[in-house]
Amino acid sequence: MKTRPFDVRALLVVLALAASVVPAKADGVQQAPIPKGVTRVVSGAHPNASGGGPLEPPTDFMTDAQREAIGKEVADNVERLRLVGKLAALVPDVHPLFAWPLRLAPGLTDPGYHGISNFVDLDPDFPNLLLDYNCGARSYDRSDGYNHRGSDIFTWPWGWRKMDRSEIQIVAAAPGQIIYRSDGNFDRSCGFNNDNWNAIFVGHADGSQAWYGHMKNGSVTPKQVGEFVAQGEYLGVVGSSGNSTGPHLHFEVYNASSQLIEPWFGPCNNLNPETWWANQRPYYDSAVDRITTGATPVNFPACPTAESPNSQSAFPVGSTIYFTTYYRDQRDTQSSHYTIYRPNGSIYASWDHSGPAAHYAASYWYWGFVFSGEMQGTWRFTVEFESQVYERFFSYGSPAACGIVPETEAQGGPLVLQKIGTSVRLTWGASCSPSDTDYSVYEGAIGNFSSHSRLTCTTSSNTTAIIAPAAGGRYFLIGARNATSESSLGLMSNGAERPVGVISCAPRFSLQCP
Repeated sequence: MKTRPFDVRALLVVLALAASVVPAKADGVQQAPIPKGVTRVVSGAHPNASGGGPLEPPTDFMTDAQREAIGKEVADNVERLRLVGKLAALVPDVHPLFAWPLRLAPGLTDPGYHGISNFVDLDPDFPNLLLDYNCGARSYDRSDGYNHRGSDIFTWPWGWRKMDRSEIQIVAAAPGQIIYRSDGNFDRSCGFNNDNWNAIFVGHADGSQAWYGHMKNGSVTPKQVGEFVAQGEYLGVVGSSGNSTGPHLHFEVYNASSQLIEPWFGPCNNLNPETWWANQRPYYDSAVDRITTGATPVNFPACPTAESPNSQSAFPVGSTIYFTTYYRDQRDTQSSHYTIYRPNGSIYASWDHSGPAAHYAASYWYWGFVFSGEMQGTWRFTVEFESQVYERFFSYGSPAACGIVPETEAQGGPLVLQKIGTSVRLTWGASCSPSDTDYSVYEGAIGNFSSHSRLTCTTSSNTTAIIAPAAGGRYFLIGARNATSESSLGLMSNGAERPVGVISCAPRFSLQCP
């Protein structure tokens, strides 16, 4: 963490017991409601609005009848594979070492995307008698005798939005053979409903099994029972099928003797003598999963409606801009330092904040500032947390930054070409920036991927266009536009940004997607 000079004249310490508390005036400025916890406004402007807090992460359940039915199907599948000589040979006494079972879909670069809400409950008694592998109580049980049997890894922030856009993929934590596959089940569960889940079970070389549950309907790998998967291979998308209160992966492990395994090792793990992770993450894996700028605060509607991040990276003069940070495993012993930098590098506002609770699996905090009389250009918002610095750029006034047109499914739908006689219809997803109101179309010759030139500088805000291409092999690119600028035309296969057109429509000015 960077050190900063201490100046008592510039330090305002506010202890707010509730988000509705309005602190007294300081330096002649009436303070906005401050989020719960301790906020220290170090220097510069004071916020006009604020809020946030924890969000309850998902949980799940499986009835005894469901477990019995699944167990029978798995046993039948294994026996069938054995009888036809397709069951993988066992290598006993060498249990797998798991890699992380989730990843971002291609094209996404969020610093984080998950949290952990529950581990295996190692206390066999119930109810509300909990013990996790680290001697804590990050698990749950039920009055009917159910003790949680796996790791619940939820997607965060905006779990439903991530599910709808297929942003978080489930991958094989270890190589093995598919011994159970279920798909086609309802995937927007908000509670315990006795529905079946979409899931993949993988058998490993030592005879152990890993269960991957609650997948999105229709996302399950097309591979069937008996086929093999490599470590890191795609299995599905995180969803909320079966008995589930929200999108998450339920990861459950058994050894070759069908005994439950807690892959996380710690002082209270009485199931197995060592970790099953190749690189076990810390018990409190504290980090920032996302930072955003927006014109209004995030909206978390009722389950299962997708969240509205209300995030953008371009703001007109006079805007109120909300700065939001999303955390996993936030603790009250940790402090974040926030800074907003003007285009010339000077500090517009700087403040510290720490949460009020010993632990939040998922939390978010925001502050809103009214920008008035400030210089126009590209600004920067940074968050320092646990020795890591996260940053986000945004434009204020002119020129206004553009977003980009989606290049992958997870970004919202890439460019699609359909031949219609001698013409082609181009269809693409909307820009990720709400301030982009139009699109430009470029055409070039295949084989010379810097030859593109503008075909049209407007589609009248439409996300489709019919083009009469030139002769020979042709490629097409779409740029998002606002009143002053044009977006990037995407990345080439080597990861470099595509060059501007031979003849372009407007100066290029792109920032990251909201």
